[in-house]
Amino acid sequence: MAFGGASAGGDRGALDRVLAHAHGVRVREMPGPAPVLLEERDPIAVRALRDALAVADLPGFVCMCWGDVTLDFLGAQDRVLTTVTLHHGYSIRWEGWPQDALLADGVRPLEWLAVRGVSGPLREYRAAEQRQAESDRTARLWVAEIPEPLIPYASLFLDTSTTGGGLTEPQVSEVRALLLAAYPNPVDRILRLCTWFAAGTGAYSGHPTHERIPAQFLDLETGPDFARAVDLADDTATAGAVRYLLSWDTRKRLARLLSALSPTARRKILLHARDAESRRWLQRRITGLQ
Repeated sequence: MAFGGASAGGDRGALDRVLAHAHGVRVREMPGPAPVLLEERDPIAVRALRDALAVADLPGFVCMCWGDVTLDFLGAQDRVLTTVTLHHGYSIRWEGWPQDALLADGVRPLEWLAVRGVSGPLREYRAAEQRQAESDRTARLWVAEIPEPLIPYASLFLDTSTTGGGLTEPQVSEVRALLLAAYPNPVDRILRLCTWFAAGTGAYSGHPTHERIPAQFLDLETGPDFARAVDLADDTATAGAVRYLLSWDTRKRLARLLSALSPTARRKILLHARDAESRRWLQRRITGLQ
């Protein structure tokens, strides 16, 4: 959502001094020239919005989006005094600063708008809060299934969803050494990895990125060992094995993995596919081996 960087400095109070001369505000949709959603000329209301735009910091980032709404502050003779854009209930953009500014209380301007009938930005903010809460919940469930020797790496694993990439080769080597020491039996190790892989959202797409990490270690296991593990897997580990087989990055070794499975193991993975489409996809691949 944002490009980060070192703070370029700036006067946090500069916008407030400009807004002291505002006699009204016009609210428009983004981006570009757009319909006017609201005009407010009551001096008390304009002052309340000015107060709501109090800045906490200039942290050195620029949001990648256009913004939620544009606020055209009006001065003498209704000329535009200055323009501010709101971003997601946490920051604002103003031409007087080299970067976006972090609001002291980003919800206040959204509530100011909602009281006057422009409820979309606040509604989107609350929806984003709910999505984040759900994301945090699933992340906690996923972290709870990290094999005990790897728990110190939990933050590193979760950070991959921020950076957008998986673990680097040196990191994989370092973590795998701990796995090998803790689970020297490959079948035990695969079962533990499959149980971990089954946690979280269960999405097969590889997102969020951190949920793909168990697969990076399953990639290093052999097909025969994987097959023996599926034979012994409980429901949770089998669900993780299915998720691994259906993952995009597994496609290069999928035929070898499916070929190594016993007839019983093949029936297990079909039974534990989470939906009919996934089950049909696996069935076609298994049939294609014959």
